[in-house]
Amino acid sequence: MGRIKNILKYIASVFLVLLVSLCIYTFVVTDIMKKDYVNVFGYTYFVVASGSMSGTIEVDDIIFVRLTKDVKPNDIITFKSKDGDIITHRLIEKDGSNYITKGDVNNVTDEAVSREQIIGKVSSIVSPSFILKSIAVFLIVFIFLALVNFDGIVQKYIVKGDKPKEKLPEDIFSSSTNRVEEPSSGLTQTIALKDMEKLEKAHEREVAEKDNIEVLDFTEYLFDEDIPRRKKNINLHEKETVDLVVAILKCKKNQVAKARMNKKWLLRYQYVYKLCQLLLIRDTDVLIEEINSPSFQEIFDYDLERVGLTETIRNRIYDMPIYVFLRILTYSILYNDDEMFDGVYKILKYKTMVDKEHMFCEIPKSNTYAMKQLKVLVSFMQKVSDKFDNKKVFDLDKIERMVKIGNY
Repeated sequence: MGRIKNILKYIASVFLVLLVSLCIYTFVVTDIMKKDYVNVFGYTYFVVASGSMSGTIEVDDIIFVRLTKDVKPNDIITFKSKDGDIITHRLIEKDGSNYITKGDVNNVTDEAVSREQIIGKVSSIVSPSFILKSIAVFLIVFIFLALVNFDGIVQKYIVKGDKPKEKLPEDIFSSSTNRVEEPSSGLTQTIALKDMEKLEKAHEREVAEKDNIEVLDFTEYLFDEDIPRRKKNINLHEKETVDLVVAILKCKKNQVAKARMNKKWLLRYQYVYKLCQLLLIRDTDVLIEEINSPSFQEIFDYDLERVGLTETIRNRIYDMPIYVFLRILTYSILYNDDEMFDGVYKILKYKTMVDKEHMFCEIPKSNTYAMKQLKVLVSFMQKVSDKFDNKKVFDLDKIERMVKIGNY
């Protein structure tokens, strides 16, 4: 199926290029170079303007003419009259060097023309031109749409079936590779978890009051009847998933009051922030490359159930949009949870690998809610850096500048 799609896309691309090239070539030859007709591999074409050949060629028909001087009686030929008009009539007689022509419905013959005046012989007639033009416009529009979103059009209008949901394979969490711990030296900062939680709540209240937008942990969706039910359910599902993951992190760290932001976690914090920035500027290719080639060492072979990543939770996370993944990764960093970070990252990486239509790793411009949620996360990460980074090693401003100028 994939090979057929590639072949059809290639054919569509070639056809579109040829069609556009023909239009440009015709414009240059007739409008700029002021020639009477174009020569496309020994052929040209005209639109019929009169009914002198009615019954055979009608007004507005398109005729394709093979450029040649070798014509014989009864051929329909195209020639240039002494007045400079392009005429298509039937050749009825050849008298020496004179060629006698006449329109099929005309009562008299035309003025004799010479061999030099002959343009060529009609090889085919396409009628009516209105239908041809309509089809041409339809083809151009369809080909353009197909090139932009070929798979989506096939899925919606040809296949007409629901795309089967990809199952999350268990082997993405395990490997024969031995687990390698990253160095934990280079302590940069200690963050009190209670202070971090207070900062988060204050930040969300500030955002809601300033921009009048919703963030993932609010409850007014339950009571606001003006908001469509489907949107309520989607946003509440996101909130419940984030709250569930945070609850797991808190349970696992219930004896820990402070998070140690060492070199390992600093690199991951910068990594997630960079993904946010790439997503904001819609640099999808680099975003996918960054996700597939992380700057940290992955871990394997840990008990998913024990660390809180049950099958139910993994499935819930799998259904989330990309900005929720980034939010959960940020919480995992702040709570210093290796397994949760690695498990969510692996799901993120897998979803990116199977996301052939970029429905997951891109946020459409029309999805203002998703863009606002992403900006809220970026703002929160900046506030964490400002409050807890007294040694100025987070370098978030530098990362943002480097992403914007494309110097990755």
